[in-house]
Amino acid sequence: MSELECKEAIHALTCRYAQAVDRRDFAKLAALFTADAWLSGPGFRMDGAQAIADGMASLGQYSATQHHVHQQLVEVDGDTATGETYCVANHLYEQDGVPRKLDWGIRYQDRFVRRDGQWRIAARELVVDWTQDLPLRGA
Repeated sequence: MSELECKEAIHALTCRYAQAVDRRDFAKLAALFTADAWLSGPGFRMDGAQAIADGMASLGQYSATQHHVHQQLVEVDGDTATGETYCVANHLYEQDGVPRKLDWGIRYQDRFVRRDGQWRIAARELVVDWTQDLPLRGA
């Protein structure tokens, strides 16, 4: 694979992550990680692909989520890569009978590995740069 092909494959991987999370497809989500991967963020850490998938079930508190993957910078070094992936994550929920939308401005600090020709997430740190929580209009 060329470096460009690697970067395209990694970008698709991060988009598949967003899709799996938003569709609550936890089996698909687990398959995007290495078995020994970890995912951490403010106040949490999950170790292992299955633990990550199981931990993401906490998103059930939201009626819907939508992760918008934006720019991504990746450095490829053979069968490993590091990157920073920007995302805005929308979370819909209800509080006191009022529909609300919680938005997070996220930067994922990522480490990827290629095994058997497939890129997987080996480590992902979720950095929340900002949040916004507002009543949802037009719901």
